[in-house]
Amino acid sequence: METIEAVVTDASEAKAKGTKPRKAKAPKPQTGKRSLNLSLDNDTYERLAVHALRGNVTISELVTKLANDNLREYHITRTPGRA
Repeated sequence: METIEAVVTDASEAKAKGTKPRKAKAPKPQTGKRSLNLSLDNDTYERLAVHALRGNVTISELVTKLANDNLREYHITRTPGRA
């Protein structure tokens, strides 16, 4: 008959061995740009890529221009005292 031995350690002891103190991250400089992940069908992506290539701009610059030229600008006003 075999004997199985288990070694049990204190949970706080196990955590202390594997953790490192976290370094504080420097705040990122604000560039006025935000990132966006889009899902496009292949045909739309190809059209964007061709237009960007022909216009000598990046796809991001082209999408920004299309949004600025074609989307209405909405303003949201907040009532003081309300969240």
